[in-house]
Amino acid sequence: MDQLFDTVGQTLSFLMLLVIIYFTYTIANILVTIFRTKKSDTSLNFCFNTLGKVFYGVLTALYVAAVIGSIYFIVAAIIKGNYHWYANAVNVWAFMSVVFAYFLSSLVLIGKKNLMVGRMVIDYRKLKKVNYSYNHKVSFVYAQSEYNFSTRFVDLTLLRKKISV
Repeated sequence: MDQLFDTVGQTLSFLMLLVIIYFTYTIANILVTIFRTKKSDTSLNFCFNTLGKVFYGVLTALYVAAVIGSIYFIVAAIIKGNYHWYANAVNVWAFMSVVFAYFLSSLVLIGKKNLMVGRMVIDYRKLKKVNYSYNHKVSFVYAQSEYNFSTRFVDLTLLRKKISV
């Protein structure tokens, strides 16, 4: 019976490693896209409200601490042969990668002509049917497709001022 639990545990740990790889790739892809876009359009700035600045600062610190701590515990688990440390470290890293990638994909940057949501760059002068709802969502039509994004951590006054011009 113990061998069955070990086999299931090892399989689940392998699946969590795949989750870590995928979401770490997603995080890196979003960050590289943001840096490249900011390099080509220097007017892009993050459109955070005060809560957004605090939230993303704390979330980034937690993610970095979780990654460093997980790597430490994975190495320690391999040295000591403690499978539970290894499994817990992998689970924490996978969970934090999923959470960080989710919130990173909803970052909003706004510039003179462009709006960037996650990895999508939009010329906001071509937006049609912009709708600000009361449940922290903005929906709009761009290139004959409808999009929406969360505005929970976005400075709405700045966003409305830029888009309405």
